[in-house]
Amino acid sequence: MQNIQKALDKAGHGDIVKVTTALNADVYASNSNKPSDGDFRDDIRDVIKQILEFLHERNSPFLVNIYPFLSLYQSEGFPEDFAFFDNQSMTISDNNTQYSNVFDANLDTLVWALKKAGYGDLKIVVGEIGWPTDGNKHANANNAKRFYQGFLKNMASKKGTPMLPGPMDAYLFSLFDEDLKSIAPGFFERHWGIFRYDGKAKFPIDFSGNGEEKWPQEAKGVKYQEHKWCVLSADVKNYSLVPGALDYACAGADCTSLGYGCTCDNLGLAGNASYAFNQFFQARDQSVEACDFNGMGSIVTEDPSKGTCLFPIEIESSGVIVTSMCMVTILLIGLSLFFITL
Repeated sequence: MQNIQKALDKAGHGDIVKVTTALNADVYASNSNKPSDGDFRDDIRDVIKQILEFLHERNSPFLVNIYPFLSLYQSEGFPEDFAFFDNQSMTISDNNTQYSNVFDANLDTLVWALKKAGYGDLKIVVGEIGWPTDGNKHANANNAKRFYQGFLKNMASKKGTPMLPGPMDAYLFSLFDEDLKSIAPGFFERHWGIFRYDGKAKFPIDFSGNGEEKWPQEAKGVKYQEHKWCVLSADVKNYSLVPGALDYACAGADCTSLGYGCTCDNLGLAGNASYAFNQFFQARDQSVEACDFNGMGSIVTEDPSKGTCLFPIEIESSGVIVTSMCMVTILLIGLSLFFITL
Protein backbone atom coordinates (compact mmCIF):
# COMPACT_ATOMS: atom_id res chain seq x y z
CA MET A 1 0.00 0.00 0.00
CA GLN A 2 2.82 2.39 0.81
CA ASN A 3 4.56 1.71 -2.51
CA ILE A 4 1.35 2.16 -4.48
CA GLN A 5 0.63 5.38 -2.59
CA LYS A 6 4.11 6.70 -3.45
CA ALA A 7 3.51 5.95 -7.13
CA LEU A 8 0.15 7.73 -7.04
CA ASP A 9 1.68 10.71 -5.27
CA LYS A 10 4.42 10.88 -7.89
CA ALA A 11 1.82 10.79 -10.66
CA GLY A 12 -0.15 13.58 -9.02
CA HIS A 13 -3.17 11.45 -8.06
CA GLY A 14 -2.37 10.75 -4.42
CA ASP A 15 -5.18 12.89 -3.01
CA ILE A 16 -7.80 11.57 -5.45
CA VAL A 17 -7.25 7.82 -5.67
CA LYS A 18 -7.56 6.12 -2.30
CA VAL A 19 -5.39 3.11 -1.51
CA THR A 20 -6.62 0.39 0.84
CA THR A 21 -6.60 -3.38 1.21
CA ALA A 22 -9.39 -5.87 1.78
CA LEU A 23 -9.54 -7.49 5.22
CA ASN A 24 -11.76 -10.38 6.18
CA ALA A 25 -14.14 -10.09 9.10
CA ASP A 26 -11.99 -12.52 11.09
CA VAL A 27 -9.43 -9.79 11.92
CA TYR A 28 -11.80 -8.69 14.69
CA ALA A 29 -13.99 -10.62 17.08
CA SER A 30 -16.29 -10.34 20.08
CA ASN A 31 -15.80 -12.48 23.18
CA SER A 32 -19.58 -12.54 23.45
CA ASN A 33 -22.33 -12.24 20.87
CA LYS A 34 -22.51 -8.50 21.46
CA PRO A 35 -20.97 -6.02 18.96
CA SER A 36 -19.91 -3.71 21.80
CA ASP A 37 -17.40 -6.36 22.91
CA GLY A 38 -15.72 -6.23 19.50
CA ASP A 39 -11.97 -5.75 19.24
CA PHE A 40 -9.11 -6.61 16.90
CA ARG A 41 -7.38 -9.94 17.49
CA ASP A 42 -4.37 -9.84 19.79
CA ASP A 43 -2.15 -11.89 17.46
CA ILE A 44 -2.41 -9.35 14.61
CA ARG A 45 -2.90 -6.16 16.57
CA ASP A 46 0.50 -4.68 15.63
CA VAL A 47 -0.08 -5.21 11.91
CA ILE A 48 -3.62 -3.85 12.10
CA LYS A 49 -2.32 -0.78 13.93
CA GLN A 50 0.11 -0.04 11.07
CA ILE A 51 -2.70 -0.44 8.52
CA LEU A 52 -5.03 1.82 10.50
CA GLU A 53 -2.34 4.49 10.80
CA PHE A 54 -1.83 4.43 7.04
CA LEU A 55 -5.56 4.58 6.27
CA HIS A 56 -6.08 7.44 8.73
CA GLU A 57 -3.15 9.43 7.41
CA ARG A 58 -4.34 9.18 3.80
CA ASN A 59 -8.08 9.42 4.57
CA SER A 60 -8.61 6.00 2.97
CA PRO A 61 -11.47 3.64 3.85
CA PHE A 62 -11.29 0.42 5.87
CA LEU A 63 -12.29 -2.29 3.39
CA VAL A 64 -13.96 -5.32 5.02
CA ASN A 65 -15.33 -8.53 3.49
CA ILE A 66 -18.45 -9.78 5.29
CA TYR A 67 -20.12 -13.05 4.34
CA PRO A 68 -23.21 -14.02 6.38
CA PHE A 69 -23.20 -17.31 4.45
CA LEU A 70 -19.95 -18.27 6.19
CA SER A 71 -21.66 -17.98 9.56
CA LEU A 72 -23.95 -20.82 8.48
CA TYR A 73 -21.17 -22.80 6.84
CA GLN A 74 -18.76 -22.63 9.75
CA SER A 75 -21.24 -23.21 12.57
CA GLU A 76 -23.81 -25.99 12.33
CA GLY A 77 -25.84 -24.51 15.18
CA PHE A 78 -26.00 -20.98 13.78
CA PRO A 79 -29.65 -19.82 13.43
CA GLU A 80 -30.25 -19.78 9.67
CA ASP A 81 -32.73 -16.91 9.61
CA PHE A 82 -30.22 -14.63 11.35
CA ALA A 83 -28.08 -14.74 8.18
CA PHE A 84 -30.84 -12.98 6.23
CA PHE A 85 -32.59 -9.62 6.47
CA ASP A 86 -36.16 -10.87 6.86
CA ASN A 87 -35.51 -12.64 10.16
CA GLN A 88 -38.42 -12.64 12.58
CA SER A 89 -37.26 -15.34 14.97
CA MET A 90 -34.10 -14.09 16.70
CA THR A 91 -32.50 -10.87 17.89
CA ILE A 92 -29.36 -9.92 19.79
CA SER A 93 -29.70 -7.24 22.45
CA ASP A 94 -26.70 -4.99 23.07
CA ASN A 95 -26.94 -1.85 25.21
CA ASN A 96 -30.64 -1.44 24.41
CA THR A 97 -29.90 -1.97 20.70
CA GLN A 98 -31.57 -4.85 18.87
CA TYR A 99 -29.87 -6.74 16.03
CA SER A 100 -32.00 -8.94 13.78
CA ASN A 101 -29.30 -9.97 11.26
CA VAL A 102 -25.67 -11.00 11.41
CA PHE A 103 -24.52 -8.40 8.86
CA ASP A 104 -25.49 -5.44 11.04
CA ALA A 105 -24.06 -7.13 14.12
CA ASN A 106 -20.80 -7.97 12.34
CA LEU A 107 -20.32 -4.51 10.89
CA ASP A 108 -20.98 -2.86 14.24
CA THR A 109 -18.46 -5.22 15.85
CA LEU A 110 -15.91 -3.65 13.50
CA VAL A 111 -17.12 -0.16 14.42
CA TRP A 112 -16.51 -0.91 18.09
CA ALA A 113 -13.08 -2.41 17.31
CA LEU A 114 -12.08 0.73 15.41
CA LYS A 115 -13.29 2.95 18.25
CA LYS A 116 -11.24 1.01 20.79
CA ALA A 117 -8.19 1.28 18.54
CA GLY A 118 -8.64 5.05 18.36
CA TYR A 119 -9.80 5.20 14.74
CA GLY A 120 -13.56 5.45 15.07
CA ASP A 121 -13.69 8.11 12.35
CA LEU A 122 -12.43 5.85 9.55
CA LYS A 123 -14.86 5.34 6.68
CA ILE A 124 -15.90 1.70 6.23
CA VAL A 125 -16.54 0.14 2.81
CA VAL A 126 -17.85 -3.41 2.38
CA GLY A 127 -15.29 -4.92 0.02
CA GLU A 128 -17.15 -8.18 -0.67
CA ILE A 129 -20.60 -9.47 0.16
CA GLY A 130 -22.76 -12.07 -1.56
CA TRP A 131 -24.20 -15.57 -1.41
CA PRO A 132 -23.14 -18.71 -3.37
CA THR A 133 -25.59 -20.90 -5.26
CA ASP A 134 -23.94 -24.33 -5.13
CA GLY A 135 -21.27 -26.34 -3.34
CA ASN A 136 -23.03 -26.56 0.05
CA LYS A 137 -26.47 -27.38 1.43
CA HIS A 138 -27.03 -23.70 2.28
CA ALA A 139 -25.70 -22.50 -1.08
CA ASN A 140 -28.55 -22.42 -3.58
CA ALA A 141 -30.33 -19.96 -5.84
CA ASN A 142 -33.31 -19.56 -3.50
CA ASN A 143 -31.15 -18.56 -0.55
CA ALA A 144 -29.04 -16.28 -2.75
CA LYS A 145 -32.15 -14.54 -4.06
CA ARG A 146 -33.48 -14.16 -0.51
CA PHE A 147 -30.19 -12.72 0.70
CA TYR A 148 -29.77 -10.19 -2.11
CA GLN A 149 -33.41 -9.16 -1.85
CA GLY A 150 -32.93 -8.28 1.81
CA PHE A 151 -29.46 -6.77 1.50
CA LEU A 152 -30.28 -4.52 -1.46
CA LYS A 153 -33.51 -3.37 0.18
CA ASN A 154 -31.49 -2.59 3.30
CA MET A 155 -28.96 -0.63 1.23
CA ALA A 156 -31.71 1.32 -0.52
CA SER A 157 -33.17 2.39 2.83
CA LYS A 158 -29.88 4.19 3.61
CA LYS A 159 -30.46 3.51 7.29
CA GLY A 160 -27.14 1.75 7.82
CA THR A 161 -26.54 0.01 11.14
CA PRO A 162 -27.14 1.16 14.73
CA MET A 163 -23.47 2.17 15.09
CA LEU A 164 -22.98 3.27 11.48
CA PRO A 165 -26.17 5.04 10.36
CA GLY A 166 -26.61 6.38 6.87
CA PRO A 167 -25.75 5.18 3.34
CA MET A 168 -22.76 2.94 2.71
CA ASP A 169 -20.74 1.58 -0.21
CA ALA A 170 -20.45 -2.13 -1.00
CA TYR A 171 -18.99 -4.43 -3.65
CA LEU A 172 -21.15 -7.42 -4.52
CA PHE A 173 -19.30 -10.69 -4.95
CA SER A 174 -19.56 -11.89 -7.54
CA LEU A 175 -20.62 -11.32 -11.12
CA PHE A 176 -19.70 -14.73 -12.60
CA ASP A 177 -18.91 -18.23 -11.33
CA GLU A 178 -15.22 -19.16 -11.42
CA ASP A 179 -14.49 -22.83 -12.11
CA LEU A 180 -10.72 -22.45 -11.57
CA LYS A 181 -10.96 -20.82 -8.15
CA SER A 182 -9.38 -22.59 -5.18
CA ILE A 183 -11.83 -24.75 -3.23
CA ALA A 184 -9.64 -24.87 -0.11
CA PRO A 185 -12.26 -22.88 1.88
CA GLY A 186 -15.12 -25.01 0.47
CA PHE A 187 -16.78 -26.23 -2.73
CA PHE A 188 -19.01 -23.13 -2.74
CA GLU A 189 -16.04 -20.92 -3.70
CA ARG A 190 -16.67 -21.53 -7.41
CA HIS A 191 -20.35 -20.58 -7.27
CA TRP A 192 -20.62 -17.00 -6.00
CA GLY A 193 -21.81 -15.58 -9.32
CA ILE A 194 -25.13 -13.88 -9.91
CA PHE A 195 -24.50 -15.11 -13.45
CA ARG A 196 -23.38 -18.58 -14.49
CA TYR A 197 -20.05 -19.13 -16.23
CA ASP A 198 -21.68 -18.33 -19.59
CA GLY A 199 -23.39 -15.09 -18.56
CA LYS A 200 -26.85 -16.58 -17.94
CA ALA A 201 -28.65 -15.14 -14.91
CA LYS A 202 -29.41 -17.54 -12.06
CA PHE A 203 -32.37 -15.73 -10.49
CA PRO A 204 -34.30 -12.44 -10.70
CA ILE A 205 -32.91 -9.66 -8.57
CA ASP A 206 -33.82 -6.11 -7.57
CA PHE A 207 -30.64 -4.03 -7.78
CA SER A 208 -32.59 -0.88 -6.91
CA GLY A 209 -33.84 -2.28 -3.62
CA ASN A 210 -37.19 -0.64 -4.33
CA GLY A 211 -39.28 -3.64 -5.36
CA GLU A 212 -38.25 -3.64 -9.02
CA GLU A 213 -37.24 -7.30 -9.22
CA LYS A 214 -36.38 -8.59 -12.69
CA TRP A 215 -34.02 -10.94 -14.45
CA PRO A 216 -30.61 -9.34 -15.01
CA GLN A 217 -29.71 -8.76 -18.64
CA GLU A 218 -27.73 -11.74 -19.82
CA ALA A 219 -24.58 -11.84 -21.92
CA LYS A 220 -25.25 -11.72 -25.66
CA GLY A 221 -23.47 -13.44 -28.51
CA VAL A 222 -22.01 -16.20 -26.33
CA LYS A 223 -20.45 -18.89 -28.53
CA TYR A 224 -20.69 -22.40 -27.16
CA GLN A 225 -18.81 -25.50 -28.15
CA GLU A 226 -20.73 -28.19 -30.01
CA HIS A 227 -23.84 -29.64 -28.40
CA LYS A 228 -22.27 -32.85 -27.22
CA TRP A 229 -21.45 -34.36 -23.86
CA CYS A 230 -19.21 -37.10 -22.47
CA VAL A 231 -20.91 -39.65 -20.21
CA LEU A 232 -20.31 -43.09 -18.77
CA SER A 233 -20.90 -45.60 -21.54
CA ALA A 234 -24.00 -47.76 -21.29
CA ASP A 235 -21.80 -50.70 -22.28
CA VAL A 236 -19.87 -50.59 -19.00
CA LYS A 237 -20.80 -53.66 -16.94
CA ASN A 238 -17.90 -53.82 -14.47
CA TYR A 239 -18.30 -50.82 -12.19
CA SER A 240 -15.21 -51.61 -10.12
CA LEU A 241 -13.10 -49.30 -12.29
CA VAL A 242 -15.59 -46.42 -12.28
CA PRO A 243 -14.61 -44.80 -8.93
CA GLY A 244 -10.99 -44.53 -10.04
CA ALA A 245 -11.97 -42.91 -13.33
CA LEU A 246 -14.35 -40.58 -11.53
CA ASP A 247 -11.59 -39.46 -9.15
CA TYR A 248 -9.24 -38.91 -12.08
CA ALA A 249 -11.80 -36.74 -13.88
CA CYS A 250 -12.54 -34.67 -10.78
CA ALA A 251 -8.83 -34.12 -10.18
CA GLY A 252 -8.71 -32.34 -13.53
CA ALA A 253 -12.10 -30.63 -13.62
CA ASP A 254 -14.75 -28.98 -11.44
CA CYS A 255 -16.91 -31.50 -9.58
CA THR A 256 -18.05 -29.21 -6.77
CA SER A 257 -21.72 -29.66 -7.70
CA LEU A 258 -21.58 -33.34 -6.69
CA GLY A 259 -21.25 -32.70 -2.95
CA TYR A 260 -23.90 -33.32 -0.31
CA GLY A 261 -26.77 -30.86 -0.60
CA CYS A 262 -25.50 -29.57 -3.95
CA THR A 263 -27.35 -29.40 -7.26
CA CYS A 264 -26.05 -32.79 -8.46
CA ASP A 265 -25.91 -34.77 -5.21
CA ASN A 266 -28.43 -37.50 -6.11
CA LEU A 267 -27.09 -38.95 -9.37
CA GLY A 268 -25.67 -42.22 -8.06
CA LEU A 269 -22.31 -43.68 -9.06
CA ALA A 270 -23.06 -43.84 -12.78
CA GLY A 271 -24.48 -40.32 -12.82
CA ASN A 272 -21.56 -38.95 -10.81
CA ALA A 273 -19.14 -40.53 -13.27
CA SER A 274 -21.03 -39.07 -16.22
CA TYR A 275 -20.99 -35.61 -14.67
CA ALA A 276 -17.28 -35.82 -13.89
CA PHE A 277 -16.45 -37.20 -17.34
CA ASN A 278 -18.34 -34.34 -18.98
CA GLN A 279 -16.64 -31.69 -16.87
CA PHE A 280 -13.25 -33.11 -17.84
CA PHE A 281 -14.32 -33.33 -21.50
CA GLN A 282 -15.67 -29.78 -21.69
CA ALA A 283 -12.64 -28.28 -19.94
CA ARG A 284 -10.48 -29.75 -22.71
CA ASP A 285 -12.47 -28.25 -25.57
CA GLN A 286 -14.39 -31.50 -26.20
CA SER A 287 -11.30 -33.37 -27.32
CA VAL A 288 -12.16 -36.95 -28.27
CA GLU A 289 -9.21 -38.19 -26.24
CA ALA A 290 -10.65 -36.45 -23.17
CA CYS A 291 -13.67 -38.79 -23.26
CA ASP A 292 -11.78 -42.07 -23.26
CA PHE A 293 -11.39 -43.06 -19.62
CA ASN A 294 -10.06 -46.47 -20.59
CA GLY A 295 -12.99 -47.08 -22.89
CA MET A 296 -15.64 -46.14 -20.29
CA GLY A 297 -16.52 -42.77 -21.78
CA SER A 298 -19.01 -42.16 -24.54
CA ILE A 299 -19.81 -38.96 -26.48
CA VAL A 300 -23.55 -38.27 -26.80
CA THR A 301 -25.66 -35.55 -28.40
CA GLU A 302 -28.66 -35.77 -26.05
CA ASP A 303 -28.43 -33.47 -23.02
CA PRO A 304 -27.95 -35.63 -19.88
CA SER A 305 -28.93 -32.82 -17.48
CA LYS A 306 -31.42 -33.91 -14.81
CA GLY A 307 -33.56 -31.73 -12.55
CA THR A 308 -31.38 -29.12 -10.87
CA CYS A 309 -28.20 -30.76 -12.19
CA LEU A 310 -26.83 -29.00 -15.26
CA PHE A 311 -24.34 -30.80 -17.49
CA PRO A 312 -22.76 -27.69 -19.01
CA ILE A 313 -21.37 -27.13 -22.46
CA GLU A 314 -18.38 -24.84 -22.16
CA ILE A 315 -18.09 -21.67 -24.18
CA GLU A 316 -15.54 -21.46 -26.97
CA SER A 317 -12.02 -20.96 -25.69
CA SER A 318 -9.26 -18.81 -27.10
CA GLY A 319 -6.75 -21.19 -25.57
CA VAL A 320 -5.83 -18.71 -22.84
CA ILE A 321 -6.69 -19.56 -19.25
CA VAL A 322 -8.00 -16.56 -17.34
CA THR A 323 -8.15 -16.81 -13.56
CA SER A 324 -9.80 -14.46 -11.11
CA MET A 325 -7.93 -11.43 -9.81
CA CYS A 326 -7.61 -10.57 -6.16
CA MET A 327 -8.59 -7.14 -4.96
CA VAL A 328 -5.54 -5.42 -3.50
CA THR A 329 -6.68 -1.83 -3.73
CA ILE A 330 -9.78 0.04 -4.76
CA LEU A 331 -8.14 0.94 -8.04
CA LEU A 332 -7.33 -2.72 -8.70
CA ILE A 333 -10.71 -4.41 -8.74
CA GLY A 334 -11.15 -7.99 -9.98
CA LEU A 335 -13.66 -8.55 -12.76
CA SER A 336 -15.80 -10.70 -10.50
CA LEU A 337 -16.67 -7.77 -8.24
CA PHE A 338 -19.06 -4.99 -9.06
CA PHE A 339 -19.87 -1.88 -7.12
CA ILE A 340 -23.14 -0.72 -5.68
CA THR A 341 -23.79 2.41 -3.68
CA LEU A 342 -27.26 3.43 -2.56
